[in-house]
Amino acid sequence: MYTPAFLIRLSFSQIAMYAAIAAFFLLSLPQFTGIGTNADAEVFDIKFTNGKLSVKLEDSPLEKVLKEIMTQSGARIWLTDSIDTKVTMEYQDVPIREGIRRILKDKNYAFSYDPNELKEGKISIVSANKSKEIYTPTSQKPPEKLIKRKDKKKKKDPEFEALAKDALENEDAEKREDAIIALGETEDKKAIEIIAKALEKDTNVDVRLSAIDALLEIDIDDASIIKPISKAALKDKDPWVRESAVEALGEIESKEAIEIIKQALNDEDGSVREIAQEILDDLNK
Repeated sequence: MYTPAFLIRLSFSQIAMYAAIAAFFLLSLPQFTGIGTNADAEVFDIKFTNGKLSVKLEDSPLEKVLKEIMTQSGARIWLTDSIDTKVTMEYQDVPIREGIRRILKDKNYAFSYDPNELKEGKISIVSANKSKEIYTPTSQKPPEKLIKRKDKKKKKDPEFEALAKDALENEDAEKREDAIIALGETEDKKAIEIIAKALEKDTNVDVRLSAIDALLEIDIDDASIIKPISKAALKDKDPWVRESAVEALGEIESKEAIEIIKQALNDEDGSVREIAQEILDDLNK
């Protein structure tokens, strides 16, 4: 039988050497290693620096994304929607508030970020009467805006003067907020002036959000609550407060309230403009 010259018997060491070379080239090819061939592979890159957020995400679980943002920024987020979704998006050096809005644009949420506070972040799913914390707990409660008013627990009211003093002068923001909520629950119209002053001047976002709710608690049909809420809707420095005020005006539904909502269509923040348009559409105005 004829044997070609190139099939001459090789030594054991030569066979081992050639086998090793062949294996190296085979493993270097993408089709054998699988590198770059998985179209569904997760891309997860989040960076937070100086109040700016940069993300590059592809099929990343929303809960994982939010937890990483919380960890890096110390921000807090409350949700009333499911987080069993995935995120695919990319942006660079966007203010954290806008970055969160892009990620949660189709969900009902509240956001709080204070660059001067060194606290661990928290994300909660908010139910009708309590929040289920799924991340690092903190002492701060979710803004009253997300909790149904009918489920608020009534408190034993202290003296009205003491509540008024706490609402405007207490150094603890949570105590100021508690006083505002209690004043609203009294349904005493003389509290409107105090709550309106807190809505205009308090530096804490949660206090101002609760002030809007408290004004509606007192009397949704009282014309005197329209002025402070309208001012917040158009001039508050925080877009979340402006958005909440626009929603409150939508509940009032008076002619004056509707005119303010129409002005909010020119707000610099997209989410405020969107909620204003949705309310006007619902009211057919």
